[in-house]
Order: sequence, then C-alpha cells, then structure tokens
Amino acid sequence: MPSFTWSTERIRAFEAALAKRPHFSRFNHVSVWARDVEVSKRFYADVLGGRVVNEGTPHFAEVEVAGVIIGMSDVRGVGAPAEAEFPHIAFEIESDQFLPMKKWLEDHGVKTHEPWTRHQVEGLMYFKDPAGNLIEVYCPKFAGAKELRTSGTPIGVVDLAGLDYEWDPALAEPVLT
Repeated sequence: MPSFTWSTERIRAFEAALAKRPHFSRFNHVSVWARDVEVSKRFYADVLGGRVVNEGTPHFAEVEVAGVIIGMSDVRGVGAPAEAEFPHIAFEIESDQFLPMKKWLEDHGVKTHEPWTRHQVEGLMYFKDPAGNLIEVYCPKFAGAKELRTSGTPIGVVDLAGLDYEWDPALAEPVLT
C-alpha cells in the first residue's frame, strides 16, 4: 500500500511554496443529477444523516453530509451508466461503523453488496442513491479486512448495475423529527 507520510519539514516547505501561487482553500461541494429532487433530498438527509442547507427551487436542493455539500438537480444532467464505477462520491467511515452502516442502508431499502478490500487493510462497499449516483463507503483501516474478498478493482467483485433499485421514501428516518 502506498505511503503518504510527509515530514514536518516537507509539510512546511509545501505550504510555503503553495502560499506563493493561487490555490484552493477547501472542498466546497459536489453536484449530482437527481431523478426527483425531493426524493433525493430525503434520501441524503434521512438515510445518510445529512442536513438540508438549501432547498433552492423545486429543481434544486443541497444537503450537507459529513461536511460535504451535495447539490442535486433534475435539470441539465443525466445519470451515469448503471455499470460505471466513475464518477462516484466516497464517504469515509470508522471501522466500528462500517458493518452497521451496511445494515442501516439495507434496513432503509438501499441495495448493497458484500464488502471487499484492495490491500487487506481497508473495507470498501458501494451503494447508489435513488437517482443511480454511485456512492462508496470507504473504511481506511477496517478491522475485518483480512477476511474480505481481495481485488484491485470492483470488476468481478461488485455488480454495479445490480445496485440499481427503486427507493421507497417511506423507509426514511429523519435525524430530527
């Protein structure tokens, strides 16, 4: 597995060099296509635990999930092919939350698959939102990784097209009621 460890000196040198040129300050948002904005908004808020931050118009909404704003619109976009791995959104999760999240998603009508690993260290799993946008659950240090199926890619491990489903908003559980 690649190592990305930088010394304190290298970090300082990098930050000093970056300060001398235009650079981004932080990640702001991802925008995805939604078949139905209201359904997608409820999914991201009530199933993924997000907070609605902008209801915009009937054709646009934003939900903040894990510090990332996800914008959704039903105009000027199309869904990705059912079997496509890219693009996708990835959320990081702690080891003790990985399998409970899989069960939570399934209990709320979301299709998942058996988790897998690339390097027997991390746990990986995909699912889709109601519009078919692919989402990855990424656990960088999964305690059960050595028992998972190992593959360099999801090809042959995950049937991405098989993750498509019709989500029932009645299965939602708002964080706040």
